[in-house]
Amino acid sequence: MVAKNAHLTLETTTLCTMEPRKTGKISHLETKNPGILQKLVSMGILPGMPVTLLRRSPSYLFEVDQTRYAVDKEIANHIYVSY
Repeated sequence: MVAKNAHLTLETTTLCTMEPRKTGKISHLETKNPGILQKLVSMGILPGMPVTLLRRSPSYLFEVDQTRYAVDKEIANHIYVSY
């Protein structure tokens, strides 16, 4: 059965508050620090990319486009994910 006018609700949160092993898409990067933004973009961490959080301790380990990254909480708090 197909429901008419069914809406998909997406939750958006920071990488810091995601549960490990959750997968989503990067919705946006939010920072007023151009250095942090430049670092994330140069790493290929861009809106629309799929992201999986692998662990939160001792650093935030996540995977984007088959590449794993480890960042501290300050950086992870600027990455917003929808799932």
